[in-house]
Amino acid sequence: MKKLMQTSLAALLLAGVTLAASAQDVGMGKKSQELGQKIGLEVMQEVMKDGGKPTPESVGKKLVEKLRANQDEMKKAGTEDCTTLYGADKASNCQCVTDKTDYEAVFNLMEKQMADPQNQQTEAVKALEAKAEENYKACDLDIKVAKEAAEKAMKEMTGKKG
Repeated sequence: MKKLMQTSLAALLLAGVTLAASAQDVGMGKKSQELGQKIGLEVMQEVMKDGGKPTPESVGKKLVEKLRANQDEMKKAGTEDCTTLYGADKASNCQCVTDKTDYEAVFNLMEKQMADPQNQQTEAVKALEAKAEENYKACDLDIKVAKEAAEKAMKEMTGKKG
């Protein structure tokens, strides 16, 4: 049982790191983090209930399934986080970014990264980052603000001082 928990935790940790890295590209704020933690906990509970020996790939697949199932909630949280960051006067701009974000591409990239953690999918990550920059520009928002906030959030999540 202890070995199963260690394996499950390791798989979830990998999934969490991948989620955090992907979420950084779409601007992960407090609401998005809370939703991610809720989904992560649900996945962990399901993995533990299922028994067997989870792999990072199987946990990742389950995580991405949950994310897809909660896509509307994710969009709402993303818009709220953006509005908190940029201000209420930019709410429509934030909704624009949310509408333009290709969540399916983010989910697909996460699946690939978790299936093969050694392959960082550098080109796909760069393409996703470029698309995010294009979306922010088209919606008249400065992506640097979101990137700085995401970097700060990542440091806080990992316990690093900036």
